Amino acid sequence: MPFDILITVIAVILVLVGFAGTILPLLPGIPLIFLAIAGYGWYEGFKAITVEYLLVMAGLTVLSVIVDYISSVLGARYFGSSKKGIWGALLGTFIGIFLFPPVGILLGPWLGAVIGEYFEQHDINKAMKVGIGTVVGLFSGMIFKIMVGLVMTASFLVMLFN
Repeated sequence: MPFDILITVIAVILVLVGFAGTILPLLPGIPLIFLAIAGYGWYEGFKAITVEYLLVMAGLTVLSVIVDYISSVLGARYFGSSKKGIWGALLGTFIGIFLFPPVGILLGPWLGAVIGEYFEQHDINKAMKVGIGTVVGLFSGMIFKIMVGLVMTASFLVMLFN
């Protein structure tokens, strides 16, 4: 019985860390939530965590990954970004997270997109517009991930304690 409690606590902690990953770009939030739920389901013999429930969680995970990728690219493209602007946003995200946490999460992608786009177009106004589009897309994806993460986390806790 104490081992069951330990496994449950570990699963809940992993789900909560995964939820934090919906905000922190370096953590694979939604996939981590799914893996914790699947691992717990496997451990307990798929009684509380049914195979059907797990399939729904897998679908949400795949959808979240697709939307997360598409939202930032579409945001940048919608505002006219070139490949250099998109690459700048990606590099800026990683550099910003490491050098200026937590402000770097916001500043890095914007600044990276602006610099990348400026190198391509040599037009600061266009570069600023692309930077804003990149951040809008990034936040759209982040909001979607947070909502999916909240649904997955809450439903897991309900399944555990129901």
